[in-house]
Amino acid sequence: MRLLALTALVLMLPISLGCRKQQSSETAGVDTTQDLAAAPAPAVTDTATTPGDFSFDQRQEFAGSIRQQLSDLDRQIRDLASQAKSKGGAVSDRALANIRTSRRTIDRSLARVDAATSANWEQVKEGVNRAVENLSESIEAAQPK
Repeated sequence: MRLLALTALVLMLPISLGCRKQQSSETAGVDTTQDLAAAPAPAVTDTATTPGDFSFDQRQEFAGSIRQQLSDLDRQIRDLASQAKSKGGAVSDRALANIRTSRRTIDRSLARVDAATSANWEQVKEGVNRAVENLSESIEAAQPK
């Protein structure tokens, strides 16, 4: 058994060396068989400080800003709901239901902020901003005149 393993090793060694020489000629003489662990690591640049980049802090700041806006909008929704409940209220139940649906949509969109990546950050941010603007406009339109 040992003899068989030794024979296989002896037969594989020239094949291995031949492949290594072929790789060297394919890479214009550059030896690609170096130990990569010994090579210095490439310099890491701090990309979180450049404009337009995505970072965890940006997500948190944005989410906090949206939540602050939503607290004011939630107060306005409660006011509308109380007006709709009163006899002869000027706010329709349908408008109020649409506003509440829009508000739940924003909660789902806001949950996407935590899962956003640098690739989709701008789309997520624009979507949430657009949803908040739509909700605000719906509340404004439902206000009694």
